[in-house]
Amino acid sequence: MNGLSVIIPSKTAANLAPCIKAVRDAGEKCRIIVVDDGVDFAGLRKAASNGLLDGVTIIAGQKPFVFSRNCNIGIREAGGDDVILLNDDALLTTRGGFSLLQKEADRHTEYGCIGATTNVTGQILQKPQGRGLRGVHHIAFMCVLIPRRTIDKIGMLDERYCLDYGVEDRDYCETINRAGLRVGVHDGCFVDHSRLVSSYRGRPMAPGRSDKNRALFLKKFAMSSYPWR
Repeated sequence: MNGLSVIIPSKTAANLAPCIKAVRDAGEKCRIIVVDDGVDFAGLRKAASNGLLDGVTIIAGQKPFVFSRNCNIGIREAGGDDVILLNDDALLTTRGGFSLLQKEADRHTEYGCIGATTNVTGQILQKPQGRGLRGVHHIAFMCVLIPRRTIDKIGMLDERYCLDYGVEDRDYCETINRAGLRVGVHDGCFVDHSRLVSSYRGRPMAPGRSDKNRALFLKKFAMSSYPWR
């Protein structure tokens, strides 16, 4: 099994401290890579409990913030590891949840990515259903495992989705599907998405406009329309 790195793009100490703490409280020993978008680290150290930042790798992101670009910076830093892309407002509540996602991906190599379930999301496919691993067409990347074999096969996230809001995750799911792989959700891993507000996305049920990025998506995949829910 590969190593596992959790990549957290963030600019807000008030989010980042509880986000990291939740990963550690869940018993995960994986490497944590913070892609810094302007975090007040003096404030973070004050907000964090003793030793919380031990073993955390902090690397500079690029501005203006582009989700795919800063995630790709973290993916490169992770080397040969499988990666979890984790929003800084998503709090892992399942003990060993990330390890479970990685083990399931190793068992089911037909899956190109596997997402966690959550309570607050605009993507209803990620609501808990108590079914374990299940195939879906697409997910939002608030918390998703991407095995290194997927990255080796189809590459990293498309950084052209910088025109307005989102769609990078939908693009990656479509690319996975077209590569003959599956997109999954696992009910055995849950993240709480109700307590914090993303430092770069806004509230999950009130996202920004994505008209330009959607137009780019449709053009890239030669589609006239697409079901966005």
